[in-house]
This record gives sequence, structure tokens and C-alpha cells, in this order.
Amino acid sequence: MKARRGLLLAGSLWELVRFFLVLSLFAAVLHGAAGTPAWVFPWLLVAGSGNLLIAAGMGMVALFPVRYARLVALLRLGKVLGLFAFALLAVSGGMAPAAGLEIAQVGAVSVRGSVVLVFAALMDVLALGVLLRWRYPEEPRAASAGPADAEKLPEYDETEVRNFH
Repeated sequence: MKARRGLLLAGSLWELVRFFLVLSLFAAVLHGAAGTPAWVFPWLLVAGSGNLLIAAGMGMVALFPVRYARLVALLRLGKVLGLFAFALLAVSGGMAPAAGLEIAQVGAVSVRGSVVLVFAALMDVLALGVLLRWRYPEEPRAASAGPADAEKLPEYDETEVRNFH
């Protein structure tokens, strides 16, 4: 169970890295376009900030699995929607400008945007796999004396009502 929690925490950290990586990639593409105003970049932060909820949710489930186990279904849904949007961008050709961009060059090896996008997609599929294999931990239950005690109402004390008129 600790290995799964570690993978989930690593997935949460990946979501943070992914947010800034994809954001900087799209900002570089927009910066390369002629006439892109500077006020577009804060809007990229606003539009992508929903992915930070997935990172926070995965971190909460990894650190407190019993308390936040019910978030896993929403995290799965968010990851599937993110991958679906990524697939739509890839099929429609919307990623072509980002894929052709040269991100970094180390010696003779250059890292292109297409490599970054494929790496992000593979990591997203791995994070979704961890979320799909996640099992809810057992909640500790209070010991009960039997089924007859479960149906009894709790004892109430009578209170005195006074007339202060």
C-alpha cells in the first residue's frame, strides 16, 4: 500500500511539473506568434489552473488515504478528461506549432516540443493507471455489541422548561 501511495504522491508532483511545463510550452508558442500581447500569459495561468486541482487532490489522497478516498473518482474523471482534450488537440493538429518548437539543446541533442508532449502524454497515462488501480482503504469501524444495539435510539435526558414571563 505504501508503494501505491508513493506512486500517487509522485503523480501529484508530476501534475505540478506538467502544469508549468505545458504552460511554458504554450507561452513560448504564443510568444513566437507575431503580435501576441503580454496580457495573454496570465490568461494561460487562469485557464490551466484546473489542473492544479488534480495535483492537490492526488497529494491529499496520497497523504491521507482514508480521509480523502472518495476523491479518487473525481481525480479519475479529471485525468480522463485531460487525456481526451490532449487527444483532441493532437488529432485536430492544434499541437503542430508546439511540436515543432525547439525547447532546449544540449550539445548535439535538441529537445523538441513533440518529445515534451509525448512524454507528458505517457506520464498522464501512467498517472491514470495508478488512479484506476487505486483501492479504497478500509475505514476503522467502531466495535458494536450486536445488531440489537444498533437499532436502539440513544438515551435522552429530559430538560426543564421554565416560564420566565
